[in-house]
Amino acid sequence: MPKAAAIQPNEWATVHDNFEPFDMDALNRVVLDYAHIELANAKRWHRRSALGRAVAATGYCLKVLGLMAAVSLALFLLTGVDGEALIPLVYGTAALSCAGVLAFLVPWLLTPYRQWDRTLSGISVMVAVAALLALGAACFRTFEAAPAWALALPCLVVLLVAAGALVADVRLSTAEKPPPVDLASLSPQEIEVLLAVRHRALRILRSRNVVSYKDFHGFDASPLDARQ
Repeated sequence: MPKAAAIQPNEWATVHDNFEPFDMDALNRVVLDYAHIELANAKRWHRRSALGRAVAATGYCLKVLGLMAAVSLALFLLTGVDGEALIPLVYGTAALSCAGVLAFLVPWLLTPYRQWDRTLSGISVMVAVAALLALGAACFRTFEAAPAWALALPCLVVLLVAAGALVADVRLSTAEKPPPVDLASLSPQEIEVLLAVRHRALRILRSRNVVSYKDFHGFDASPLDARQ
């Protein structure tokens, strides 16, 4: 499995071993290692027009709907749903599944110093598995509403899109670490961006009982510096 040169703080918090003592300096180092990418994404967000932000919000919705659609596509064909609505259901869920994968892939492609993304790979694998199950059901079950090829085609497209995203996550990621940031040169707004990133990671750690509720506010209020 590939390894990111600079791991996302949220991902670091998600995979942190529950039995390993929490080190606030380690989290600070992770945030600072990934800071160049977070600040670039924040600047890109602030440069967007109202329409651009609406498109980005739509992309976020598509991420959720796409995964649900991929599961629905597999369920429709595996359970033998038949009738006049089958074709619209299959093609509609297939289109949403592809859109969901692209909603993860496109922002990642626009990210500077693209690191291997565990979430993108995980979503691509889940969608690919759902599409493969749906493709098998379309080929080996008999449906009165449509011939097998008409049902298999959208499933194959979803499978190819998910596989393409998985390959892109590996082949187009960089092993180069983002440039370090100098905290002293950052504006208050940029510091707030990084503190918000660390806050989200701390919330994940708190939800996993790695950080206690008693210690959370103290960690959250601590300065954003890492002892080397």
